[in-house]
Amino acid sequence: MTTVRPLPRLNIVKKSRSVRPAQRPCRKVPVDAVNDVVNDVSDERTTKDRADAAAGFCGEPFADNGQLLASLSPLLFSMKLFGLYFHRQHRPAQRPTDDLEWNPATTTTTTTTTIDAPSTRLRVYATIVLVVLWLNAVRFVTVFTSSDHFGALLLMKVAIFTWVGLTAIMQTAFYRASHTGKLRRILLQLPVTLDCVRGARRVAIGLTALAWITLVGDLFFGFYLFADSNPMFDFFSAPFVTYISIPKHMINVPRFIGYLGYLAVYPTVLFTHSMNQVLVYIFYSQFKKLKKNFRRALGDRGEFHGNLSTFRRRHQ
Repeated sequence: MTTVRPLPRLNIVKKSRSVRPAQRPCRKVPVDAVNDVVNDVSDERTTKDRADAAAGFCGEPFADNGQLLASLSPLLFSMKLFGLYFHRQHRPAQRPTDDLEWNPATTTTTTTTTIDAPSTRLRVYATIVLVVLWLNAVRFVTVFTSSDHFGALLLMKVAIFTWVGLTAIMQTAFYRASHTGKLRRILLQLPVTLDCVRGARRVAIGLTALAWITLVGDLFFGFYLFADSNPMFDFFSAPFVTYISIPKHMINVPRFIGYLGYLAVYPTVLFTHSMNQVLVYIFYSQFKKLKKNFRRALGDRGEFHGNLSTFRRRHQ
């Protein structure tokens, strides 16, 4: 009789669906080495960008350092006469490292001209002029009296009062711009092309001549206005006549004081607006040139041929 032996048990190992390969241990890279590589690449790129910016923009070189400031010497000299511009000795501000249009070779050594020489006397003079203008603005508060009623005279008083107050604010703005050195820094370090310097000089000379002609005309008009015996314009002599009674034979003294306060307003209005117009012309001409170069970099089919980052930095 045959005996049936049981089959031996087979050890079957179930394979997993996905077998993970053995991972090699990652090699640790020192952080200092990574930083050194990044710094080397960034420094090389920044140096190259600064060199490109110093050479000019789109093949056109920039003007030399201080050339724009020297071209505005007629306007700046006139502004100095009325305490609107001065240059004080202060520590030079450090430019940010990401400013790629900064040229270290030109900004570290600045040439000091006669029109831009630092002067403590001019700063003191500008401070005195600023205080006088604010006292004049406070004085014009007294032109209003309880007997005023709605009419042409009251509207004239309101207009003159707001005008004098605005003049004091404009004088303060340019005093702060000169004290902090922001106005000089813009005119000294702004990268502009040579044609912009020539155009800015022409605009500055024209606006300066126009401002002086207007100022002389206002002097004669003001003298005629205050020499007239019309009592309607005696409110310019406030607080005299409005709150302080003056005999008729002494009325010319407060009229002369009011005439001086009237004259102090015009130079500030004329020359501050002239400088604002010059700055508008500078930025307008450079943005117009940027637009022209950008259109030139575009092909007939709209393809851009050039470095977009260079245009972006120039626009900023």
